Amino acid sequence: MQNLFKVNSEQIFLLWRNTAISLLALMANHAIARILPVYMTPIVSTIIAAFMYFFIYSNSYSKSESCMAVPYTVFLILVSYTLALITINLINIWTIWDLPAEMVFFDGIYIPNLIMAPTGLLVAIIVYLRRRQLSICVDCRLTNGSPLDRGRLGIIYSNESTLQMKNMILIFSIFTILAWSYYLFGYTDTNISNRDTYVFTWIAMLIYIMDIVYFGIRYYNLYLDLRERNELISPDEIDSVGVRTYVRFYVICSDCMYVTDHSIDNLRDDDDGDLLGTPFMTKRNMSVIALSELKEIVSRMTGVANGKLQFFFGRRRADAAERRVLRYFYFLPGDVKDYPSLALKGKWISSEKLKTIYNQMPDRLTTSFLADMSRLATILITMKTFNENGDRRMKLAHYKPTFTFQELQDSDVDFQDDTWIRVSMFNSDTKFFKFRRWLRSLWRRSSTQPSQTPLK
Repeated sequence: MQNLFKVNSEQIFLLWRNTAISLLALMANHAIARILPVYMTPIVSTIIAAFMYFFIYSNSYSKSESCMAVPYTVFLILVSYTLALITINLINIWTIWDLPAEMVFFDGIYIPNLIMAPTGLLVAIIVYLRRRQLSICVDCRLTNGSPLDRGRLGIIYSNESTLQMKNMILIFSIFTILAWSYYLFGYTDTNISNRDTYVFTWIAMLIYIMDIVYFGIRYYNLYLDLRERNELISPDEIDSVGVRTYVRFYVICSDCMYVTDHSIDNLRDDDDGDLLGTPFMTKRNMSVIALSELKEIVSRMTGVANGKLQFFFGRRRADAAERRVLRYFYFLPGDVKDYPSLALKGKWISSEKLKTIYNQMPDRLTTSFLADMSRLATILITMKTFNENGDRRMKLAHYKPTFTFQELQDSDVDFQDDTWIRVSMFNSDTKFFKFRRWLRSLWRRSSTQPSQTPLK
């Protein structure tokens, strides 16, 4: 299954492309604002924001998964900048506050960076602090799975999106400090000199260009590193693989799960160490596998023919519509002592022991196993804690339910349904829950994301 978790080389390029397009959009906003009459400034920023909106949501129709955190941030910056600009000018028109001509776009000496820089800094900080709660990130995780579930690519996207957000904060901090320091201490309002143009416009343009080059070099080096470690797969190689279905079986007896003590996923640098995961995995070059065939496969793998096969959940791979990963439970009758060992090498582990490892030593679990158990825990604990509206079933604030593997056999929980995942993101334990739920009823949109739910 190693190829399943390789990184599509095209997705490394998309990391840079999305960042470059976002920075080019900001550059275009600076450049066009200088070319056209200043009263066109809010129209220009609105048009560029509309372009970014189209670019972001056209990604949802793309076959290649890509991180849109930076484009989404730039879209919010442009929208906020436009609203701030209009608000400031309305204040000036209504003579509520006499503002400098450099902040009024009806005046010929308007300087965009005096408003754009602090607005961009504020938005970038808010987005960074709420990066795990952005609706676009929530939808991405629900569609493509958690970073752990996506293997190496998910880890790269998670780390790089955080770095890119910090970079946005840095460059807008530089712009804000530079623009306002110069405006307060070095600028004269007689006319716009070449030095003024350099400070307010060209330095920003140069920093954007340097950023594009920096991330281009960074992601090219990342590409070389992944290629050297044989962790890349090209789009042509994905197409040549064709239709594939990967299946993982979780074998359970009583309140214990059968696990291997060595990794076969190759997702971490230390995967040849003492990692726990399921030893029962298979793949087929077909899109549909009959339940009877799956039962025959797991029966042969375990050496037990009279077990109960039950669907857990499945996902399509984000980088290839023709590849998907399915998970199944296989419940063995009787007690663990009836099966001292199975056909494949491994050992039995109780739910309590697994919870301890999951909560205290998650690095002992393979990445795929950790991701699957996280989904199981999140859904089971959330549905016991809250109802579908997000209200607590029991009003005890510190009530923490538990679960066992044994109860899964008679459970009718649909782990494929994301309802409880969404509830875990947004529930009555969330700040301003009722007010935000009212807003959601108006806009019908999600805005938060879950953290890893402890196994209880």
